This record gives sequence, structure tokens and C-alpha cells, in this order.
Amino acid sequence: MKKYLEKKIKNIKKIEKIRKEASNRSFFRIYKDNYTLVAMVYPEENRDEISKVIKFRSVYTDNRINVPEIKDIIDNRIIIQEDLGCLSLQKLFLKSNVSRKKEILNQVCEILLKLKQIPIDKTKSILDAKRMLWEVDFFIKHFALKFCSISKDVEQVKNNLYSIVDKIIGINTFAHRDFHSRNMFYYKDRVFLVDFQDSLIGPQYYDLVSFAFDSYLDLKSMRKYLFDILLKNKFEINFEQLYLTAIQRNIKALGTFGYQIKIKNNFIYKKYVNRTINYIINNKLFPEFLYLSLFKKK
Repeated sequence: MKKYLEKKIKNIKKIEKIRKEASNRSFFRIYKDNYTLVAMVYPEENRDEISKVIKFRSVYTDNRINVPEIKDIIDNRIIIQEDLGCLSLQKLFLKSNVSRKKEILNQVCEILLKLKQIPIDKTKSILDAKRMLWEVDFFIKHFALKFCSISKDVEQVKNNLYSIVDKIIGINTFAHRDFHSRNMFYYKDRVFLVDFQDSLIGPQYYDLVSFAFDSYLDLKSMRKYLFDILLKNKFEINFEQLYLTAIQRNIKALGTFGYQIKIKNNFIYKKYVNRTINYIINNKLFPEFLYLSLFKKK
């Protein structure tokens, strides 16, 4: 892949691979004379995905949400974009004091408020009940059956999780889809979003719970501050719906982690499993739908 990039991009001084993730894309930092760029590379020509990135970048910039600038498109396979650096929100938050954390959360809240205002006709994709039920099945197959003591209660667990999906209402909000701290970078004193090409219509609190109960970053006591800032800015929160959506979102994450660990041998996600399980166990609605022994390891 490096040789391919060297043929396609002029005056490269150095190339290094960066950012291992769950998708089939690869990311490389391109070193030029006095600046760097990032190449997002698909395994083969993918005109549809490239078009989605271009389209949603315009949607985000039109709504004053910071995303990286696109510098070039090569072979409908490579997107050359602005380099946002290496300081993800995941890293920044962990090393920040309380005052800095509040400043960061204020910016995140600002983005959440802007996302909520984007018209839903800007995307055709929807995270509806059918798709969420598929994610439940994916969790059962790739996480529950492989990591948990569930063999005797599969159907009961599935039915309980299906009932959570049935209770989620208000699938009427534009959503980033993967609004978590690894998809946010702190650059030029502002929070930038990446990985926005799968934006869709989703449950009204989907992006909020993706960050508030982020598998990659535990906000701990600052979670209340996040909610309080949103409420002060007239972001109405139905907490029953929020906690229902949070369980579904965390279940979806565990399904992805199980698949990456067991099928793809991608063990980077293993360290995030216990935190995600703890979110589910400590969810206020947990006793109504699930039981503690479900998450006992085999």
C-alpha cells in the first residue's frame, strides 16, 4: 500500500500507517517538505463511499461543525485530507484538569446541538427498529454466545433486548452514528469530527449516549455536567428514552468488539469490553430487562 501511495502522490518524504480501526479502510500520515496530510484508503475503488464522504463533509461544514478539509481524491479510492494531528478527545480528556474538561464538554455540547438541527432529509439511511434488532442478533452471535454464560437463556435474553428496541421512540434525528471520543480530535483549539460518512436518521439521543456512555472514555462525574449543559441550552432529555437507547448502543458496541476479537483477531478492542459491560449493568433500566449473571465470563 505504501508503494501504491508513493506512485500516486508526488514529493512524499515519508509515509507511516496510523489508526487501526474496525472498518476495512487504512489510514496513512503523508510527510511532505514542511507539512503533513492524511490518506484514507479503501481496499479498492469505491465511488459510492467516496461520494458519501464528500456529501456529508458539506453537510457538516454547512452547519458549522468542524471536519477535516479534503485536499484531493485519487482513483475513487484515496481521500487526501487535512491532518488533524494525534490528539484525540480520548487522549486529551484523560490528561486534562476539571476546568479543561468542562471546556471540552462545552464544545461537544455545541456540536450535539448543531447535529440536532440538521434536517433529516440530508441522509437517506436510517437506524430503524429493524436495523437495531439486527444489531441485537449480532450481539447475541458474536458476543453473548462467545463471551458470556448464556447458552440456556438465549431466547429470553434476545426477547428482552428486542423489547428494549420496541420501547425506543422518536427515530427522527440526524445522527453522526459513531459520536465517540476516538472520532473527535482537538485541533487548533477546537473539536473536529471524523468518520462521519455513515451519518443517518436515528433515535433522538443516539449521539448523546454514544458519547455519554462511550466505550473508549468514561466521563464519570463529568457526565452530569454534560447533561446539565444540554438542558440549560434547551436540549430536552427524556431520561427513560436516553437509558433505553444507551443499553441498545452499548449492546451494539459489544457485538462489534466480539466480532473484531473473535473473527478478525483484532484485540485492540478487548480493553474496552469491561467498561461497556459496566455501563449496561449500571444503567438504571438494567434490572427491568437483563440480569447480572448474563455477563459472567464462560
